[in-house]
Amino acid sequence: MSPGLRPFLIVLVLGQAFAIWMISGQYRATLGSAAETKNVGADELTVWNAESSKGKFWANDPKNSIEREGTGVAGKGKPLTIRFDSHGWRGCGLNWKNWYPSNACDDAASFKSLVFHIRQLTNVPEADLTVQLLDNVKRTEKGPTSNPIAIVGSGTLARIDGEWRKVVVSLDALSRGKDLNLTRLWGIDFSNSSGKPLAFQIDQIGFSNEVARIVSTEVLAPSFPESAAYAAEASIDIGAAGHAIRDDIYGTCDMSKEKLQAYSLTNVRWGGNRSSRFNWKINADNAGKDWFYKNGGSRVNDPAEGGWTRFLFEKQALGSSGYVTIPTLGYVSKDHESHAFSIKKYGKQHTSEAGHADVGDGFISAGQSLTGNDWRDTSIEAGPEFMAEGVRFAVLRAGEKPRYWALDNEPMLWHETHRDVRTKPMSYDELWERTLKYAEAIKAADPTSKVAGFCSWGWTDLFYSAADEGGDDYRTKMDHRNHGSCPLAEWFIMKCGDYKREHGKSLVDVFDLHWYPQAEMAGRSPYLGRDTSLGFNQLRMRTTRDLWDPNYRQESWIHGASGGKPTMILRRAKDWIAKHNPGMEICLGEYNFGGEDNITGALAQAEVFGTLAREQIDLAFIWTHPEGSQELAWKLFRNFDGTGSKFGDRYLPSISKQADLSVFASKRNDGATTIAVVNKNLCSPCTLKLAVPGLNGSLQVWRFDQTTGKQVVAATKDAQSVNGEINITLPAASGTMLVIK
Repeated sequence: MSPGLRPFLIVLVLGQAFAIWMISGQYRATLGSAAETKNVGADELTVWNAESSKGKFWANDPKNSIEREGTGVAGKGKPLTIRFDSHGWRGCGLNWKNWYPSNACDDAASFKSLVFHIRQLTNVPEADLTVQLLDNVKRTEKGPTSNPIAIVGSGTLARIDGEWRKVVVSLDALSRGKDLNLTRLWGIDFSNSSGKPLAFQIDQIGFSNEVARIVSTEVLAPSFPESAAYAAEASIDIGAAGHAIRDDIYGTCDMSKEKLQAYSLTNVRWGGNRSSRFNWKINADNAGKDWFYKNGGSRVNDPAEGGWTRFLFEKQALGSSGYVTIPTLGYVSKDHESHAFSIKKYGKQHTSEAGHADVGDGFISAGQSLTGNDWRDTSIEAGPEFMAEGVRFAVLRAGEKPRYWALDNEPMLWHETHRDVRTKPMSYDELWERTLKYAEAIKAADPTSKVAGFCSWGWTDLFYSAADEGGDDYRTKMDHRNHGSCPLAEWFIMKCGDYKREHGKSLVDVFDLHWYPQAEMAGRSPYLGRDTSLGFNQLRMRTTRDLWDPNYRQESWIHGASGGKPTMILRRAKDWIAKHNPGMEICLGEYNFGGEDNITGALAQAEVFGTLAREQIDLAFIWTHPEGSQELAWKLFRNFDGTGSKFGDRYLPSISKQADLSVFASKRNDGATTIAVVNKNLCSPCTLKLAVPGLNGSLQVWRFDQTTGKQVVAATKDAQSVNGEINITLPAASGTMLVIK
């Protein structure tokens, strides 16, 4: 995952670390050992207090920390002290059970509320924290989490100030709609994305039967001012041939078995920074820069019990395919516990992992990298044949169903994300050399598969190689100039086209690019920032136009970097493919527009789905999975009535005459016409006149908006008649599915 350009890599790493923790909690920092749980009466369970010297803690950045210091609520012991000094998303947390075996958990199912005490050490009037609970169901990964609840924003407290104040949060609000198992809790996480330096103390964490000060924390509650309705007109070419819509555009990187089946998802991705050094033989990987360059992973007795093989077998058993990242870095992890920058071996460093004094961050000081380390500390060499052997093994065990193999993850960032084994920036020619060797090896090992390549991290590496950064921050760009000043992505696609013409077969079947919104407001990005303010969420809705709109003026650093050119990354890539390698598929391999804390997460995601269908994209994967309100878009497009009804299979051209209104139409294989309408105006309802000449039948309406909670609901009890025109009022900030049979 890569939300930013080189100057914005701090934000990038925070986002990637957060996504990795959502999958791989065993790689977090450690302090002490398992906490003792104290049962206090029948109506209260205390899991941690200031006198507990045990438990494991994590923080997502050296500028953030969670430690035991100060004085607790009762004047005894040392409470948790949280300090946030980084930008973007900041997170930390406590596992009060120390990640012990499966019985290391507490049963809170008989209680009504999570309780703890909090006070602020800084003096920020609007300071807030978001809290989540974790269970230990997936012991080798980070288990399911609860809904994120803002302590102040949801009404739990009026403010967090210098006084100790008790927080009481409904367990129903935390767990509603999530896979969280209240009988097996072992962790609590705190986060903030305001960008301001903040410090808090937490004490007396537990569960009780107190009535929560909030009984509902629906993230979709109305939060934008109401204004007068606006009128809009739109039309659909019902008789057009249209084009097929791939089911693979609804992909995720992580989703429960039940949800994969409910939404009939056909493809799931295995990827991320950790995948670049995955050793399939021992099921080990490395966190890279995301977390102290540490090896990790769970031990297995047989490679088939983990990694690619288990992933493919499980997904294929559910009717899904796999989009699996293959390392091409040249190194894989040698074990499950080594770390790259030993302080004993390489000397004092800027910071170390909490609780592990020898695990350094690889920096002599802030911004000054430690050099000269030995890559053998964590890794072994692993070339194309090692990967081909793993592919053959996975295919033999998992079965012969079609699948995709992606050539690593964001190689133009390797010299940053995996600098302990590689400090040389990637060039045009080396990228192609590695692509050629690994793709040919994979195709030989799995001839029925498709290979995806390039796997960009953002805007810059669509045009320039990592080598172009040089010592002058992309001013000279010699690698780019030495290749005829051809954009890197276009050059790559051209090389793939040349190979196909020369060999009569495809080498790379899919062009893969990643995208996150780059615009910011008050130091926060739509992807990472949680904010219910109107302006910030209007910005989120506009940034979806990054994907396609030639008239959208970029609202980020890209505007200057591109000379004012529009991004329209999907259309741009499709134009390159049409010019140099017709027939090549295109994949939006990672993306996320955020907004899970309010209705705009669902609106932006619905807009993305409609855009992917209209632009004829082949595959797409949200990083890592839909959260909060985002999942409403999956419900609307993949199961709006709860019985598996979906948006259609063939896209129909449509025209909307109002910028705040998007209309996406399709024909289903059963003959029904389905029309997804997104009212992007967060304040105003829309009275829509929709021309559908030649379409007759009965209309039913399904919808989500700010008043429907976490459900897509039927907006009409009885079917209405349609005769060439539909007139309908759409609530502000709503996604609507019109079904005409």
